Amino acid sequence: MKDTLKLSLIFLLLLISISLRAGYYDSVEDLSGNDLYNALHSLISTNTYSSYDGAKVFLFQELDNNGGQVKCIYTGETYNISSSYSGQSNPNTEHTYAQSWFSSSETSVKKADLHHLFITTMQVNSSRGNLPFGNVASTAASTVYYSYTPLQSYRGYDNWQNTVFQVNPQYRGNTARAILYFHTRYQDPIYQQGVNMLNTMIEWHYSDPPDAAEIARNTQLHGFQGNRNPFVDRPEFVNRIWNPTSTDDPTQEMAPVLRIDNVFPNPFRDQLTVAIDAKAGDKVQARIYNVRGQLVYTHQFLDNAKSFSWNGKDSTGKDLPAGLYLVRVNSADTAATARVLLVK
Repeated sequence: MKDTLKLSLIFLLLLISISLRAGYYDSVEDLSGNDLYNALHSLISTNTYSSYDGAKVFLFQELDNNGGQVKCIYTGETYNISSSYSGQSNPNTEHTYAQSWFSSSETSVKKADLHHLFITTMQVNSSRGNLPFGNVASTAASTVYYSYTPLQSYRGYDNWQNTVFQVNPQYRGNTARAILYFHTRYQDPIYQQGVNMLNTMIEWHYSDPPDAAEIARNTQLHGFQGNRNPFVDRPEFVNRIWNPTSTDDPTQEMAPVLRIDNVFPNPFRDQLTVAIDAKAGDKVQARIYNVRGQLVYTHQFLDNAKSFSWNGKDSTGKDLPAGLYLVRVNSADTAATARVLLVK
């Protein structure tokens, strides 16, 4: 019965959404590039709601509440909550555009803007912190949240050794559209901690398009705070503003010439395999270091080799103690690193 009521509500909100959207974007229909970006900024800059406590009540009790149950967008873990709960403990509230990234203007409005607020498990919210979003270079070498549910998000290194947070595929697009909305509404930078998130957000946006629930959520928010996320209503606006490359992968042109694709198994006991991607003809060498920075093993890749195995011994064949080790691969102008755990 609860699921039927929820589906009925979503269907009703979709009908309302179609009506509300009919004229909402009339003033920007013929625009593109910076003209469209600036026009959308003006169009959606109508929200002035600034009560964070009020926003959390609406988030937990109405917006993302399904019959008294809420879900973490990063892990899929569900929680039964009371009619008075608003994120006091676990689960709590995630600002996808981290508060530490806010510029000084409209901070209270930004903090309460529900277009970028989502419900999350406290542990994962803390682990993500203010990390930029991105694709980890190796899921095996990253911390996974949550290993026993279908939705798995990761914290780890990207191809350039920046620590990033990778959202599970089901909510990847929701996260991207929240970031693109915030960037457009407040014009705060999308470049954080050395990571330009734009291409990744474009990639995530197209890999996980808006579904009925996200469109219905957008309409609820329009009623609550008076503005809409245009990238939920009109996904094509992303292309019309930022014009990503016509390749299948929007980040292809940014791909490094060397990366660690995977390390498995990790942790390992008897043998570890390290898979890499390198430019044809590159001379690649792998070095393994212990936590004190001492070089313990070296491997020279043969031409066009894409992987090597390590048995937990040093270069003389002596067994190494259990612990954390760093695998570093180098070519002439690029390096990549992964952490591995040897167990006994």
